[in-house]
Formats: sequence, C-alpha cells, structure tokens
Amino acid sequence: MAIRGQGRIQFDAPLFVAVLIVASILTLIFVANIVSGGGLSFQAPTTGLDKLGKYIGAGLAIGLAAIGAGIAIGIAGAAGFSAMAEKPELFGRVFLIIVLAEGLGIYGLIVAILLILLGG
Repeated sequence: MAIRGQGRIQFDAPLFVAVLIVASILTLIFVANIVSGGGLSFQAPTTGLDKLGKYIGAGLAIGLAAIGAGIAIGIAGAAGFSAMAEKPELFGRVFLIIVLAEGLGIYGLIVAILLILLGG
C-alpha cells in the first residue's frame, strides 16, 4: 500500500505483489532449512572478534534507535505542542504520537539486550 494524494490511501497492487513474493520466498527458505535438518540452532561467539562484533552490533542497535527516536520526538513534539498551543484538546493525540516515537528507542533497547544475552 502506498499513500498518494491528500488524505486518501490507495492500494498499490504491484508493490503488494512484490512484497508478497519476497515474503513467500523467505518463508520457503526458512521452512526448507528447518525440514532439511538445519533447525533453529544459534551458536555462541567463540573468538574475541565474534564477541566484539556482538557488542558493536548491540551498541549500534541502541544508539541508532535512540537517535532515530530523538529526531522523531523532536520533530513530532515541536509540531504537536505548537498545535496544542492553539487547540488544547489535541493533548491526547500529541501524547500518543510522542509515545509511538519513543517506541523506536525501546525496540532498539530490546534488540540490544537480545544480542547481548542470546549472542553468547
């Protein structure tokens, strides 16, 4: 789906078909790996470079997610609070938008924790 025009959402069939094909291919690869005996095994890092990569990945996950959340909160918060100055009844909507933007940072934190704990 793609947003086109002003305020109208139109269905974009070629994009939907492309996403459906890619998702189907990835699902088939995943299922073939499990059926062939590959299973869902995760191996812990064994060398120092593997552990270094794990911690760098976790740091990038939380760092980039926090930067993205900060930018989103800054832009949405500035626009939302300036709109709230004119219409105070918009508080709930502005608060919801800011909370959703904060979710980006929380997702990055969860990914970083999973990388550190499950990575070995």
